[in-house]
Amino acid sequence: MYRLQVDFPGCWTGVTLVTGECPVLVDSGGCAETVDRCIQPALKEMGLTFADIAWLVLTHIHGDHVGGCSRLKALAPSLRVAVYRDSADRLADPLAYSRAIRSRFPLHSPAPPAGLSGVRADRLLADGDRVGPLRLLHTPGHDTDACCYLHERTQTLITGDSLQLNGTCSQGCALLLDPGRYRETLDRLMALQVESIVCGHPYLPLGAEALGADAVRRYLAMCLGCHEHDRGFVAGMAAAGVSDTAAIALALIADIGGRRPEHLFLPMHTVEGYLAMTRRSDTA
Repeated sequence: MYRLQVDFPGCWTGVTLVTGECPVLVDSGGCAETVDRCIQPALKEMGLTFADIAWLVLTHIHGDHVGGCSRLKALAPSLRVAVYRDSADRLADPLAYSRAIRSRFPLHSPAPPAGLSGVRADRLLADGDRVGPLRLLHTPGHDTDACCYLHERTQTLITGDSLQLNGTCSQGCALLLDPGRYRETLDRLMALQVESIVCGHPYLPLGAEALGADAVRRYLAMCLGCHEHDRGFVAGMAAAGVSDTAAIALALIADIGGRRPEHLFLPMHTVEGYLAMTRRSDTA
């Protein structure tokens, strides 16, 4: 198993190659240039071409993970694409989904990634389905369709963005578009016998991987701690009468020692998700 760190503003995005009888590439990077400049040369150094890859699987449909899909298909038409079933429409038009994410907070959002184009999935996966040596686990929280892939022989969990800790250095805080189900995801993963975690970005404060069962337990426990802190912080701000989403997002970033991002839309999504949880709890 090999993870390639490809360019992403502020840090990097992981593209993972799982070798063997049925080679699988997990995620595609953010754009065609990434495919040409990073992924293709890395495969060449290993004596491989895209024609040697049986499947491309995706952890979720955000631009930095699916932006290279159309270029990969152009270079290797035989490459088959498998995705969680709820991701199919987003994969077919990831630019539309990127615009939708930004439309909620237009004053705090950048333009969507230029050149983001979609592909059609060759196979739609359900929770528990296998692609080569990998088993898909639906792990919502970061987004509704977020998934992990478990390499069962080594019990290595390829998580994409499903485990957020305190987010990356460029996010400000964790990005949770579906925080109400994040706790369920963490509980599920903590019940597995995982030996290693391989993430899609370096997350604060523990980084991009956990090697060994003890490190995995620590990583997951800290994800849970960050989640409970952030949920409580947002609920406390709401109870104090603060209703401005941007103000709460800035306060949360400051409280966890994060770096204020150039655009605030991602932390604002997280805050709005926690506010919705607070409102549901108050009316239960």
